[in-house]
This record gives sequence, C-alpha cells and structure tokens, in this order.
Amino acid sequence: MSGHSSAERSGAVPSAMANAPEGANPAQGQHEYGVGSDTTLRARWQRFEERGLVMTLAAMVLCIGIPNHAFFNLASIVSILRQASLVTIISFGMVFMISMIELDLSVGGIYAMATTISAILIKSSGLDPWMAVLIALGVSTLLGATNGIIANLIQVPVIIVSLGSLPLFVGITLTISNAQPIIGMPEGHTFFRLFGNDWFGLPAAFWTMVAVGIVLHVVFIHSRFGTAVRAVGSNTQAAFFTGIRVSRVRVSVTALVGLLSGLSGVLTLAFFKSTDPTVGHGLELQVIAAAVIGGTSLAGGSGTMLGAVLGVLIISTINSGIVFFGIDSNYAELITGLVILVAISLDRVLKRKRGAAAP
Repeated sequence: MSGHSSAERSGAVPSAMANAPEGANPAQGQHEYGVGSDTTLRARWQRFEERGLVMTLAAMVLCIGIPNHAFFNLASIVSILRQASLVTIISFGMVFMISMIELDLSVGGIYAMATTISAILIKSSGLDPWMAVLIALGVSTLLGATNGIIANLIQVPVIIVSLGSLPLFVGITLTISNAQPIIGMPEGHTFFRLFGNDWFGLPAAFWTMVAVGIVLHVVFIHSRFGTAVRAVGSNTQAAFFTGIRVSRVRVSVTALVGLLSGLSGVLTLAFFKSTDPTVGHGLELQVIAAAVIGGTSLAGGSGTMLGAVLGVLIISTINSGIVFFGIDSNYAELITGLVILVAISLDRVLKRKRGAAAP
C-alpha cells in the first residue's frame, strides 16, 4: 500500500488518465471530449427534422428586419405572434387531419361561426361570456364531427364533405348575424380581461397555443389515439385489420379540428371585443399551407406540432414583410406563393439528404 501515491489512494486520478498509454498527453482526452461534444451537437442538428424551416425563417427575418428596424419592435413582434398563434391552433388539428390523408376546408366557416355565436349570445342574450364561449366551443366541435359523420355515411373523403359544409357554415353565420358586425362586448368581464390581454408581455393567444401544442404533441406521438391516426394515414386497410376503428378515428379527428377552430375563434373575439361575420375567409388555405410547410406529409402517417408552428411563422413573416416593404397588394399572393414553394423545397431537400446519410 505504501507504494501507491496519495492521489491514487483517494481516487483522484481520472480513469481516462489511468488507462491512457504511457507518454500520452493528459490534455488529449479532454480535447477529444470537447470534439465529441461538438460532434454530438452537430449530429443532433443534422437529425433535427425542422432545421430547414428554422434556417428559412431565420433568413427571412434577417432580410426583412435589417432594412426595416421597426420589424424588431416589441409591438410588431407581439402582433405577429398573436396572429400566428390564432392560425397555429387550427393548424395543430390539420396536422392530425393530413396525417390521416384527409383535408378539411370548413375550418374558416367554423371559426367565423364560433366568434359570431359567442358575440350574439353575449350581446343579444345577455349570457355570461364564459357560458357563451363554452356553447360556441361545443357547437364548433359538433360541426367538425358532423363533417366526419357525413363522410363515413356516404363513403367519401372529408374534403368532399367540407366543400359543401364551408359555404353552409358561412351562410348560417351571415344569416344569424344579419351580415353585420357585432360590437359592444363587456370588456371589463374576466374572460375579455384574461384572454384579450398579454401575459408576461406576450399575447394570451400565444400562451394558449403553446399549452395546446404541448398537449397535442403528447397525444399525437405518445397516445393510442395518435398512434391510430398515424396508422390510418400510413395504411388504412392494415389499420382496419389490426382492429382500429377507422370511422371512429375519422370522426374524432374532425371533431378535434372543429374544437380548435372554435377555440381560435373565441380567442379572436376576446382580443378584438367585436366580430365580423366575414372573418375566416381564406383561413383554410393558410392552415393547410402551414401544416404542409411544417413537414406534415400529404402521403399520411407523419407530422409535427413544431413544424406547424414554424409553417405559420413563415407565412406570417411573409405577410409582415410585404407590408414593411410596401409591396403592392396585387403581388402579395404571388410573393407568398413563391416563398412558400421555396421553403417547402428547401425543407424537402434537407430531409432527403438526411435520409440518404442515415445508415
């Protein structure tokens, strides 16, 4: 025992040095460890599915913000986040829908109906806003489920049913509101003070979107329901033969999309304290585009909530850039379409490279 050093007896000698060959540089192991850490981070970045979207979004933000410093103002950022959050909430549902190889075009109509029903119940019926919101969410869920039920009954894709239900929902909204805006909400009520303002400097809609996104991510990836949705999208017949009730899953997903559309609608009412029956026009295209840009496969079976968030942010950033650069509105949709195509192409190229590099 007397032949051992005090360091060895105390266990202070690092195992890497103890096992190193004679004459090795003690700092070499530390250097290699640092390189290994860098390599690990680089590998994680290479495996990150949404890295193409992140790079695209970052490039767009810099291209708009550097010549237009007002773009980085807190008020501008909050405005973008608010609008993006309202669209993202619906896009989460569309991730489920597209993963099942379905599309729902009626989300704009459900969104408009939720805001209008809530406003009418509050203004004309004198109903408590909380109760009005719950009724609106229930109606929205029922409208979404109806799309799935009809699709099951007549054996057609949901998109076919929604082609008819979209104008139907819009027509009902215009009828019950007499095609007039509804104003005069009780701004001092708890609902409007809570969900119409900012929390910790960011819109309430943003925090709601984050909470919904986390919950739905867990549901989509880690729950039996999420597994069933992805299984139906991957192979409907195989899912059926394994005991998955495809019809029930379809109705559940359309109901979820309806609920999320209604939630976005009542959050819109909470902020603006008024509504217009024409809101939601063209919303379905933004929602679908965001989900697809975010990497949700039109072939079914895959998708991510984070991708939907990035997809909406890209679209919102494009819209803001058009305003900041003073571009003629006649060219706005052209530019939006081109940038969206570039974003999708870049993301797909990076994913193919990653797939080719995988063993």
